[in-house]
Amino acid sequence: MHKVIGTVVMLLLGAPLQAEEFQPDWQDPVWAELMAAPPAASELHIAEIKPSREDELRESRHAAELALVAGDWSGAERILMSTLASHPDAHALRLKLASLLYGRGALDSARTLLQQGLKAAPEHPSLRLTLARILAGEQRHAAAWKVLDGAAPVLAEHLDYYALKAEAGRRSNRCDAAIPLYRQLLTRQDSGPWWLGLGLCQRSLGQDYTHAFEQARASVDLGVASLQFVEQQLEHHATTQTH
Repeated sequence: MHKVIGTVVMLLLGAPLQAEEFQPDWQDPVWAELMAAPPAASELHIAEIKPSREDELRESRHAAELALVAGDWSGAERILMSTLASHPDAHALRLKLASLLYGRGALDSARTLLQQGLKAAPEHPSLRLTLARILAGEQRHAAAWKVLDGAAPVLAEHLDYYALKAEAGRRSNRCDAAIPLYRQLLTRQDSGPWWLGLGLCQRSLGQDYTHAFEQARASVDLGVASLQFVEQQLEHHATTQTH
């Protein structure tokens, strides 16, 4: 028996055997058992590799950008909408889609999309700022103020947020609330438009606005039309003071 097993092992290992040495006894029960046993089946495990959330979002953004490069705006929107259906908390893609909708004039859809995002993330400053910009562009300044007043991000990190809030407050007759915002903004950055906004609010409340207008006039970032307006107001104020 040992001889038969050794012979089989040598055969399986590819060891050289002389013809006269290999004379199996086909009636040997051990040999018959070896020949009858089926070879062990190899087990192949196929594991499905699921992309991570980050990979899916990255691929979606890339696909949408390729569609935009090709001029396929509707295709880009479909890609982003499909991704948001699976990942409603992908706020960067939500903002991207909102900008596309806004760009082609679908303002209602853009507003709805941003409002849906705010239901899930009410403190998200970029969602609020984008929605408020759309409302301000429609001259709905009171609505823009309300949207921005719903959160309080760190001012130093969100100057644009508070600048729009101050402007929305001024334009919706909330100068008493807008003036402190302008003052806080000006402690962070000297800005002609902010000095002008402050002065306009002071003037509407019957306060002295000349210092704010003088600072606006001395700034380097005030537009020509605004600068002319400031000059006229200061001249008018000087004239009334001398009479």
